[in-house]
Amino acid sequence: MSTKATSKTPLLLSLLALIVGGAIGYGVGVKVEQNSSAPNLQACQQHIKAQADQLEHSAEQYQALVSDSEDQSKQLEQATTELTAMTKLVEKQKADFAQQLASLAQKKQQLSVSQKKLEVTKKKLDTEVVKLKTTTNKQQVVIDKSQQYFERQAEMQANVKSTQAKIVELQQTAKGFKKACDEFKSGNSWNWVSQKDCDNYDQQLGLLKNKQAILATQQQALAVINDEIGKK
Repeated sequence: MSTKATSKTPLLLSLLALIVGGAIGYGVGVKVEQNSSAPNLQACQQHIKAQADQLEHSAEQYQALVSDSEDQSKQLEQATTELTAMTKLVEKQKADFAQQLASLAQKKQQLSVSQKKLEVTKKKLDTEVVKLKTTTNKQQVVIDKSQQYFERQAEMQANVKSTQAKIVELQQTAKGFKKACDEFKSGNSWNWVSQKDCDNYDQQLGLLKNKQAILATQQQALAVINDEIGKK
């Protein structure tokens, strides 16, 4: 109950007591005098009693209003407390939301920076891939050429060996024809020799000279191939 309402309640009760006491005193005074107006006294007492009852009823209504006012005051106080708590909660939620927005903006910025770094890294990798492909292609060309050189080297070495073997064979054959030709030219031989042996000898010398020229060409080509392989 509020202080204002509490201070009014004793005042109203005192007023009620004063009216009732005055009515009783008035009735007693009239009875002592014992005049002829008794019926009027009874009516007056009834009227006073009715006013006292009405005043008491008013006091009860006033008391009920005071109680309702106190209840409304408590409800208002509770509503104010709840509103204050709700306001604080809303303020806290606003602060949390603002913090979340700031954090989200920071993460977005970090993501943007990371994405830019990723794009730069991707471009570098793409460049490296292009370089690697170019280098690989060049190396493959070198490998292919080297393989071709090695194949040509092996082939030329085989040709050189074959020509050398043929030269040795021609030299042996020419040596036999030379002996027979020399005997024919001396005129003292008992063997069956003739000019044909000398012709065969000359023929073998021609074949031998031709093979030796081929061998020189092959050896020169082999030297060029060896030199190219040495540069790889």
